[in-house]
Amino acid sequence: MDEALDRVTDPLVAASMRQLVSEILWRYGSIDAFCARLHRLLDQPTVQIPAVTGIPSTHPQGRHRLRE
Repeated sequence: MDEALDRVTDPLVAASMRQLVSEILWRYGSIDAFCARLHRLLDQPTVQIPAVTGIPSTHPQGRHRLRE
């Protein structure tokens, strides 16, 4: 990690990167564990909520449609 930070010329960016890495290490123990968690979260199927039907619309022409 230090080699990558040595190439960063902006000290604010380097400080932010150090903070992010230290937070990840504190919460997850390693970068690999953090990446594995991200992969697990992304690989889980998205829960799709069914569309609501049967409710009358108060704006039948569309709320953003220009009036003619």
